[in-house]
Amino acid sequence: MPHVKLKRFLLTTLTAVALATGQGAAEQPESTTTRQTAAVADLSTRPGEDWGAFLGPTGNGRSGLTGMVVPWPAGGPRLVWHGELGEGYCGPAVALGRCVICDRVGKEIRIRCLAAETGLELWQERYPTDYADTFGYDGGPRAAAVIAGDAVITFGPEGRLECRALADGASRWHVNTSAAYHVVRNFFGVAAVPLVVDAGQTRLVVVPVGGSRPNAAPPSPDRLDLVKGLDSGLVAFDLATGKERWRSSDQLASYSTPVHAAINGRDTILAWMRDRFLVVDPATGGVQADFRWRADELFSVVAASPVVAGNEVLLSETYGPGSVLLTLGPGGLTAARQDQAGSRPIRSLRAHWATPVLHDGNLYGSSGRNAGDALLVCADWKSGAIRWSEAGLGRSSMVWADGHLIVLGEFGDLVLAKASPEAYQEVSRTRLVDPALVDPAAAAQGRGAELLVTPCWAAPVIARGYLYLRGQGRLVCLDLLPAASTDN
Repeated sequence: MPHVKLKRFLLTTLTAVALATGQGAAEQPESTTTRQTAAVADLSTRPGEDWGAFLGPTGNGRSGLTGMVVPWPAGGPRLVWHGELGEGYCGPAVALGRCVICDRVGKEIRIRCLAAETGLELWQERYPTDYADTFGYDGGPRAAAVIAGDAVITFGPEGRLECRALADGASRWHVNTSAAYHVVRNFFGVAAVPLVVDAGQTRLVVVPVGGSRPNAAPPSPDRLDLVKGLDSGLVAFDLATGKERWRSSDQLASYSTPVHAAINGRDTILAWMRDRFLVVDPATGGVQADFRWRADELFSVVAASPVVAGNEVLLSETYGPGSVLLTLGPGGLTAARQDQAGSRPIRSLRAHWATPVLHDGNLYGSSGRNAGDALLVCADWKSGAIRWSEAGLGRSSMVWADGHLIVLGEFGDLVLAKASPEAYQEVSRTRLVDPALVDPAAAAQGRGAELLVTPCWAAPVIARGYLYLRGQGRLVCLDLLPAASTDN
């Protein structure tokens, strides 16, 4: 179906699901409709790689796509479909021909499953939320959904962790983590994406919860320095039942999504919490090593995920110390190198929330705290030296595909650049428009309305040759492959 006929998602109204209030155990769904879970068929018409987890199947922002159209046409890659969204900042999860996207409409969190190649709605579920951002940002979801087999995992800004059936959205279990673990709300609510890992015969959903003692709320919501963690910094739940399997550390939660990696022949979970970076055993939750890396400033955040290569891990933040390259050995974690104190974004990689991408010994990422000073940079993995920098894209996010970087600037610029340490080599740049959209200001100038409007803060998603992008109030799907291609 042509995209011009798919300007808006179809809406269906289903019974709202009430907020959970359980204390430590998964609750049964409170929806009033009982549905049988059907087998999940693959709805895709082309083969290739799915992107059901944050930053892709390996959690590192690298796509296995080949045969991409390079350079792009003048107007950018072919527009397949787009649709309106409510509040929120997270990107979609895409797998088995389905695109799951979360947003907020009024006082409800909405989870929708769309046909990935057309944008047509397959199912929709909602639940009420009272989340209000401390600093005035919108109240929508920050954490992307995760598709794991026949399940969809969501983690709302207010702390509701839920497992649904991918086939029809039926709720399997949910936990109100804020109530169950006495969580004192973080500055920007919950933003870390759940991590699904295998531990023996059990599949676990691991999330930074950051629990504390009962009645631990400080006198003012901005005094998080007065809050102390207890024993549920990181918590693992059984994917099948929602029951807690382990809890780990007294660290409070950050916004950084944990990473699963094999280091020195051992399975690990790498979790960068509020103050400390943890290396955790997936089977038991035991902390194998830890390292403090955070700005001393109270109003600072840790948001980018760790980046792994062999037995080395890079942590990068923008409020204080910048980047550190850690080596994990028998004696624990040691710093192989770290940025000089007070270094500027042009001198070192200082990631805000976008996780840098590693390719051939070089890191590509956005460096800088604010839109005006942020730079797209290439940094040497071993030394941290900046090889090149490019201004003008704000706090951009990127993924690697077919030897190139696909960069989404926070103001709506979409860029294709070579992943080369020699120099910034821009191949294509566009601002996506749809001539059929009604925008009086644009129409007066004889052009269509722009599809990607600031803030564009979600990382791009690539699945089976399609590129999914989120800007304010809109989700866009583009085709990166040649017309009529059946490649990956």
